[in-house]
Amino acid sequence: MFCVECGSEGELIGPLCLECYAKRNVVASIPQYVDLTLCSHCSSFLLEGRWTETGSVKEAVERVLETELVVSEGLSVEEMTFSLAEKDERTYAANVTVALAAHGHSFSREVTTTVRLGRGSCKECSKQKGSYYEAIIQLRGDDRALADGQELRMETHVRERFDSLRAKNREVFLTKVLRVRGGLDFYTSTVQSARAVARELQEHHSAEFKESSSLWGRQDGRDVYRVTFLVRLPHFEAGDVLTCGSKEYYVRSMSRGVIRCISLPSGEERQMKMRDLGSCRVACPASDIRSAVVLMEGGSELQVLDPVTMAPLDVIKPKGFQRDGEQIRLVKTNLGKYALSDSW
Repeated sequence: MFCVECGSEGELIGPLCLECYAKRNVVASIPQYVDLTLCSHCSSFLLEGRWTETGSVKEAVERVLETELVVSEGLSVEEMTFSLAEKDERTYAANVTVALAAHGHSFSREVTTTVRLGRGSCKECSKQKGSYYEAIIQLRGDDRALADGQELRMETHVRERFDSLRAKNREVFLTKVLRVRGGLDFYTSTVQSARAVARELQEHHSAEFKESSSLWGRQDGRDVYRVTFLVRLPHFEAGDVLTCGSKEYYVRSMSRGVIRCISLPSGEERQMKMRDLGSCRVACPASDIRSAVVLMEGGSELQVLDPVTMAPLDVIKPKGFQRDGEQIRLVKTNLGKYALSDSW
């Protein structure tokens, strides 16, 4: 078989030899200039009219080159590599090598272009810089201000939850966090994300939850409301010891209005509902539970070294007591002294 173009013998693609086919049909091109707009505030860039997250300028350049590259019909792009040479802080010379495939054969082409970087502000960053918000999570204590340690833990937790949600949806962000009398206010970009986080706090901390809304304005011909979610935390949290009448309990966990606790010193597990704990008070917050060195251990008792007075102290071992090391967690209240099991 002969090539109709050059007359050479050998393998053909249709009527053409590989060389003539490549000259006529294997074409790759790219515009002389490729413009790339980067957000001045975050790692996103504008691609085909949409702002897209990217890890670096190099990744953004690669994405825009892939979009701007044009190849002949019937060709598939197997691989594209490029090198950048900086002309100035906003201009790069790009040399692009493309591996193409057609009819079971591979071809290579090189094209060059100039990438021009511009700066802008994505929609989400514009909102954030403009203090835009649609909802507020009001985090409060139960007739008290949040303790410093609890306030810091809750703020860190809420920030991490919004970071996680933002990784899946760029429209989600915290506009600002304010310390106010009694707690924290989280201003958020979307009602849906605020409701989700507020409901999580309600469930995991057995908190009171209220939702209210107010008319903010009109947008695109419809009323727009701002929503406030009040999350009121109970006066205790997991890890605290409560006094309820003449009994004391170690709070093991809290969820959906149910408190799972351990009766001290018996070690018996019990579940109680939030509405039944109105008269209970915190006898020993988790932050005040100290570690004590075990001096001796008997069948039902322990002798430990009091971490405050440094004197020997006898405490009763609760039911199912376990310890993993030479120290235990020691609770001292007005009603008694208790050893906490490491299994709790």
